[in-house]
Amino acid sequence: MTKKIKWGIMGCGGIANNYASDLAFTKYGQLAAVGSRSLSKAKKFAAQHGGAVAYGSYEELAADPNVDIVYVATPHPYHMDNTLLAINSGKHVLCEKPIAMNAGQTRRMIAAAQKKGVFLMEAMWTRFFPATIQLRQWLAEGRIGKVLAVEADFGIHFRVGPEHRIFNPDLGGGTLLDLGIYPISFASMVYGAQPKKIVSTVHKAKTGVDDHAVITFEYPDSATAALSISSIVSMKNEARIFGTADMITVHDGFFHPTRLTLEAEGKKPKTVDLPHPGGGMQFEAEHVHQCLRNGKLQSDYLPLDETLAIMQTLDKIRRQWKLKYANE
Repeated sequence: MTKKIKWGIMGCGGIANNYASDLAFTKYGQLAAVGSRSLSKAKKFAAQHGGAVAYGSYEELAADPNVDIVYVATPHPYHMDNTLLAINSGKHVLCEKPIAMNAGQTRRMIAAAQKKGVFLMEAMWTRFFPATIQLRQWLAEGRIGKVLAVEADFGIHFRVGPEHRIFNPDLGGGTLLDLGIYPISFASMVYGAQPKKIVSTVHKAKTGVDDHAVITFEYPDSATAALSISSIVSMKNEARIFGTADMITVHDGFFHPTRLTLEAEGKKPKTVDLPHPGGGMQFEAEHVHQCLRNGKLQSDYLPLDETLAIMQTLDKIRRQWKLKYANE
């Protein structure tokens, strides 16, 4: 099978541009159409990316018979509605992270995809980088022994006003869904489970959203994950995994990794560099292509039950913070 898999993109923001550009580095992907609430914006986007068909509504994009799969790249408060629109039109969907605002929305999306018999995956691009594949291999081989601790931080000092999406409650603002999804998903990947206990502390912006938090997870056998996120403090944006034998560092930034270091006390550290062309979104795209070519309706690397479990963990954290979003 050499047929190209034709993508439609919902939304014309920065992440949509990055994805469209990285499709050029894939073997089977092709941008076929783009949809926006502004036809002029869609036409400009299409012209920048090889002249795909431009639509002035998401409904027209979803109805295009030439589109095999839709990449939902809109702000996360709209992920559920946009994904359901595509699914109900019979399209496969890759939805940008976080897949939804909460676990309830996620359940609706999964149920709709299963009813229609279409593919659905959250676009957690970190899972598919060559460096992450290497990391998972080391863990599977037991290279660092039994994992007992994970540390990860993701902090960016957003020097923007309160109307920016990161501080805007109407756009699902805050660090948890925007930045926290990364270390929380990373911990889920490493342990293959959700925590049995969550302890967290949060600082809130004047707009009411979370802008800085420290979250601690406890797993069986007293294993832990210590996660820090912030939109007002710059951090190293690294992840560290500590086992009974060795430790692994995923260097800055761990969410789009290219460098790993494996080290043990008394031994020379082993650093592996895995650079790549493009921005790195091509790896998740190629994974989706492989799933579709093999007739799979979900990913083995990020299955839907894990996506739902992660959203349930996010909901538990927010309940500790007494934080609700505008569309809940």
